Amino acid sequence: MRKVTITEALENTVPQPIALICTPRPDSSTNLAPVAWWTYLESEPPMIGFSMAKESYTCELVSNSGTAALCLPGEHIADKVLKCGSISGRDMDKATEYSIELTGESIKYPIHSKLVFVCSVSQKVSVGDCVFFVCDIKEILLDENQRHIYTFGESQQLGTI
Repeated sequence: MRKVTITEALENTVPQPIALICTPRPDSSTNLAPVAWWTYLESEPPMIGFSMAKESYTCELVSNSGTAALCLPGEHIADKVLKCGSISGRDMDKATEYSIELTGESIKYPIHSKLVFVCSVSQKVSVGDCVFFVCDIKEILLDENQRHIYTFGESQQLGTI
């Protein structure tokens, strides 16, 4: 065994599903932000958590609304999901810009999603330059016909499951 950095540890815990945090914007459109730092927290009651940079637009939106949907996007929108991480939702409506079709009632999410967790925030914890959101899961949706995307390898290559 040898000591490694957190980056090396992350590279050795792959594949990792790519997730999108979907949050309502003030103009009623939906912000989409890729997130790698998410986890299951509890099964009863069902809970998940995710971490976002404090200065990010997504952190602001989740903090203000207290709601979010975490989805595992399908392979049909893989290239669009990567683009969502390259620009802030403050500057554009990413769903419209990248032609990502949305669905959903209380919170919109990409129609091409394998799994969707509709959540409400129960706690916020400051962690370094991020906020970790602890979320109660209100609804879980599954589309068995979708294959979700994940990253692997040092170059963050994409694959599907």
